[in-house]
Amino acid sequence: MSEDLLSHKLQVLHEDVGEMKSVLKDLTAAITKLALIEERQTQAAAAQERAFQALERVEQRVSALEAYVPANKRVSVWLDRATWGAIGLLCMFVAKKTGLA
Repeated sequence: MSEDLLSHKLQVLHEDVGEMKSVLKDLTAAITKLALIEERQTQAAAAQERAFQALERVEQRVSALEAYVPANKRVSVWLDRATWGAIGLLCMFVAKKTGLA
């Protein structure tokens, strides 16, 4: 009887080791998938960081351009006044030449 009991216990132990091997294979696959996900997240984080840096550079450029807006408005007003003045002088010249003035 003791041989039958030992044989049975050995068989149960063998089945348990087989199950453990199967579980270890599943764990290995899960860890591999986890490592791939972690790598992808690292790449996504790096891409996001590059995007934020690019956005920061764009914001700096926009700020620099916005600093020139008041100067551009002044130049625009000056050019408008100069244009109207030139048009007025032209009208006076034409009026004198045609004898209207």
